[in-house]
Amino acid sequence: MTAPELSVEGGSVVAVAVGFLLALGTIALSSWIVLVAYRGYRKSSERSILFLAVGIGLTATVPTVARIVVPTVGASALLSTAVAVAVQFSGLIWILYAVYGRPEDGGYRAVATAAVGSLFVLLAPLAAVERGIGESAAMTGVSAVTAVVGGFVAIQAYRGYRRYDRRPMLLLAVGVGLLTVGSFGTLTAVDLLGSTSDAVALGSVWSIELLGLLSILRSLTTDRSG
Repeated sequence: MTAPELSVEGGSVVAVAVGFLLALGTIALSSWIVLVAYRGYRKSSERSILFLAVGIGLTATVPTVARIVVPTVGASALLSTAVAVAVQFSGLIWILYAVYGRPEDGGYRAVATAAVGSLFVLLAPLAAVERGIGESAAMTGVSAVTAVVGGFVAIQAYRGYRRYDRRPMLLLAVGVGLLTVGSFGTLTAVDLLGSTSDAVALGSVWSIELLGLLSILRSLTTDRSG
């Protein structure tokens, strides 16, 4: 989720329960997508599909787990967000390389870029707060960077669709866009409204992410020749 960390303090019990179920659904669906993509790689030996599998896991599965688990060990909202967004940034680099790079060359550049970039994303908001910037602003800023990267990845996938007329690329573009730009935009809009509980805000974001994951799953199960 490319959005600031939220503590679920407001909202009815039903809203909190629905939000938690949506989080579990995000974890389950993204894990299933990783498995489907990996099976596709084993069947076709296309390294781009392997990179996509890793990317989806890092973009959706691991960040959602981190947002649930990291706060339970006493970590601050800032650190929880930094960890989740850093992992998601790394995943987006893997997806970008699957779409636009040369995975068949081994992908060492992708691994290095993902590692360096995610380290920067992890440390940037922590350093910003040390310099006196508010935690909320720091979290929003670093999340916005990841949303921009996600938008760029979605655009590259869409360009691939336009160039090769392959519908799976269009579905991937929509999915990545919803996972990143869509979730960030949704939470920003909810924050601007100001009257929505944390539980409803989280539920709204995870609903958008689930739609994005469904689009990505469809991209993997659609005939890749058209």
